[in-house]
Amino acid sequence: MKSVKKALLATSLAGALVVSAGYGTYSWFTSSTSAVGTIDTGNLSVNNGEAISTPLFTGAKFAPSQVVYGEFVTLENTGDLTQNLKLTYTGSVDKASADPYKIYYMAFKYKAKPDMDELNDWRMQWEKGFFNGNHNPQMSMAKSAVASLPKGVEVITGEATVEEAQAMSALAKSSSEGDKTFKFGKDEFFTLEEDQYITMAFDVKLDQSAGNEYQGAKYSGNLMVQAKQTDQGAKFENKK
Repeated sequence: MKSVKKALLATSLAGALVVSAGYGTYSWFTSSTSAVGTIDTGNLSVNNGEAISTPLFTGAKFAPSQVVYGEFVTLENTGDLTQNLKLTYTGSVDKASADPYKIYYMAFKYKAKPDMDELNDWRMQWEKGFFNGNHNPQMSMAKSAVASLPKGVEVITGEATVEEAQAMSALAKSSSEGDKTFKFGKDEFFTLEEDQYITMAFDVKLDQSAGNEYQGAKYSGNLMVQAKQTDQGAKFENKK
C-alpha cells in the first residue's frame, strides 16, 4: 500500500513539473525581415565656389575710339546637378558716367573642350566684323561665322548697350551713381549640365564721344555669377 502511494506521489510530482515548465523561459517560432534606404544629396557648384583668378581685362592709356580686348574666363559646372546661371555685369567709372564705355561680349558653351587657339581665331574674325558695324547675328556673314565654330560649340554674342540689351530681352539699368548693370541668363544657353563649360570674353570700347572729363578716369568691370537648381521655384541666393 505504501508503495502504491509513493508511486502516485511520484506521478503527481512529475505532472506538476511538466505543468510548471510551461510557465518558464521559452520562445515561439519567429521570422523577420528588414529594408534600408539611403539618399546622397547632390552638389550644386560653379567653379567650385571659388573666385575666377583671370582678370576680365586690363589696360592703360585708354583713349576715345580705342578697344581693350578682354581675357577668356571660364565658368564650369563642377557639381553633379544641372544648374541655371544668372550673370550680372556691372561697369563703373571713378569720375564720370559709364555710358560712353561700350561693352561687347561673347560666350562659348561646350562639353568637350575645344582647341582654344581655334576659338581665339574665330573670335578675332568675329570682332573684326563687329567693330566695323557688322554685329547683326542674322546677317549671312554672322551665320557663316557661327557655322565655322568647332563641333559641339555654341556661341552667343552681343553689345551690352541699353538698346541692345532690351532688344535681346535682357534686363539693363543705369544707377544714379553712373554705374551700368546688365543681367544675362534668361536664355537656355546659360543652363549648364554636369561637366559643361561656358567661356566668356568682354571687350571694352571708349566711344569717340567721350570728352575731357574722361582723361585719367578708371573704368572697372565686375562679373557676378550665381547658380541655382533648375527646379521650378528655385531661387538664386543673394551672396556677395
